[in-house]
Amino acid sequence: MRKINEIEYQECITSAPSSTANLGPGYDVFGLGLDALEDIVTLKVIKKSGSNLNSIKIKTKGEGSKSIPIDPELNSSGKVAKKIIADYNLHKYECIIDIEKNIPPGYGMGSSAASAVATAVAFNKIFKLDIQDTKLLNYAAEGELASAGVKHYDNIAGSFFGDFVIVRSTPGLEFIKIKSPKDLTLVVCVPLIDVPKMKTEFARSILPKEVPLKKMVQNLSNACTIVAGFFNKDIQMICNGIDDCIIEPVRQKLIPGYEQVKERSLQAGALAFAISGAGPATIAFSNSKNKGLQISEVMKDTYEKLDIECKTFICNPSRGAKIISTK
Repeated sequence: MRKINEIEYQECITSAPSSTANLGPGYDVFGLGLDALEDIVTLKVIKKSGSNLNSIKIKTKGEGSKSIPIDPELNSSGKVAKKIIADYNLHKYECIIDIEKNIPPGYGMGSSAASAVATAVAFNKIFKLDIQDTKLLNYAAEGELASAGVKHYDNIAGSFFGDFVIVRSTPGLEFIKIKSPKDLTLVVCVPLIDVPKMKTEFARSILPKEVPLKKMVQNLSNACTIVAGFFNKDIQMICNGIDDCIIEPVRQKLIPGYEQVKERSLQAGALAFAISGAGPATIAFSNSKNKGLQISEVMKDTYEKLDIECKTFICNPSRGAKIISTK
């Protein structure tokens, strides 16, 4: 094990953006960073005196902080910290993780992924661990255990790298990054409804364990079209592939007004429409801000008629996680 530089006190501030996953047919494979919102993590590391084992303290603030547990075992940042501390023998340090939670949990915008990614980046920077990207994302994925009960990488990858990312998990973990078209505009709509605890885990549990070959082929064809569209920087081609015949029919039942919002968004000029990750957020794809504004208004009007409050975010693909400052 490499020797870690001795630290008396150090602080690092990092941020990681919101994200969307799946993009229709790319379940657990496609991630896309979104510049709609970002979590900001301040990691403070203090060398402890005596022989006490390391302690992790978590503090939260911001719009999404109310339902965030501060127990490290239940918090996505805490789980990342515990794993890195154990693997690199950092028990002599007290670690204070201050999370500015701007991505509310339960939206379907990669809330747990953003906190986890920002925490992993901060640990890597402070302790000069020089962890390669793939391994660092594997640490960040520890945080998904807190919300999904299983490690998965689509939101993690989108939040860390930004833009469009393909997750290849077999035979070894690999991330393939492709820059997004310049004019790609996303409109995320979040109905403010009660969602189950461990929402992502629940949304995964209801999915079919087996699917007909015909549907698998259809989704594979659409997923390939999305990849080709990003590679060619062709927004229309990307949107032609955003059609899911396996996951969406099951999960849309959890989202009130889904069919109405989808239909009206497409009528308003959206080029494609999908569930964002596990929902309840939905995401419309467009090629201009002006169309995005029109789609946003239609989404809000549809939910208003259903007597459901919602939030919309008009955004672009993000550029990924970043280090804001160290001292």
